[in-house]
Amino acid sequence: MISVQESSDAASARSYFDTMQENLAPIQPLEGLANLGFPAYETADGVVVFLKDKMTLLVNARKQTNKLGPHGITRTAFSYEKATTILACWTEH
Repeated sequence: MISVQESSDAASARSYFDTMQENLAPIQPLEGLANLGFPAYETADGVVVFLKDKMTLLVNARKQTNKLGPHGITRTAFSYEKATTILACWTEH
């Protein structure tokens, strides 16, 4: 599942992002190059969340098998790949 929550302003977006973090706990913050310069976190079971502009991107692969594709990547790695692909072409309108 991929979803984007568009908030009315940056503060509201951050509040939504933080609330999701509490609801998905336990999470692991994405840091360094992995977060692409944005607030981001992941769960061990397949969810990745990024905050950019006034939008929160959630990629949830929890309903997928534990290992995906011919290389057997984890659900979390799969979600991260999808999220970063989306962010690469994401522009604020």
